[in-house]
Amino acid sequence: MSGLKSAWELSLERSNKLVPELKSQKKLTKKQKQEIAEVRNEYTAKIADLDVTSHDKIRKLSDGVSPEEIGAIKAELEKQFRFEKKALEERMEKEVEAVRNRKN
Repeated sequence: MSGLKSAWELSLERSNKLVPELKSQKKLTKKQKQEIAEVRNEYTAKIADLDVTSHDKIRKLSDGVSPEEIGAIKAELEKQFRFEKKALEERMEKEVEAVRNRKN
C-alpha cells in the first residue's frame, strides 16, 4: 500500500508542475519577513495619505472652480492619483524584491 499517494501529495505534485518557480523560491528568514512587512506598511500608509489628499482636493473643487470645469479637473485629479498610486506600488514591489533577493 505504500504506492498509494494521498490527495495532498498528488495536489502538491501537480502544483509543482504548474508553478515550478514557486519551488525554486528560497525560504525567507524571520528578519526578511519583518522587513517586507515594514516596507508594505510604509507604502500602504503613503498610498492612504495620497488617497486622502486626493479626495480632499476633489471635495474642495467646488470652492474655487466653475461648475463647467469641475468634471474635467476631477478626472485629471483622479488620473493623477492612479498614476502616483501605481508608481508607489511599483516602488514597494521593487523594495520587497530587494529584501527577498538579499543574502542573509
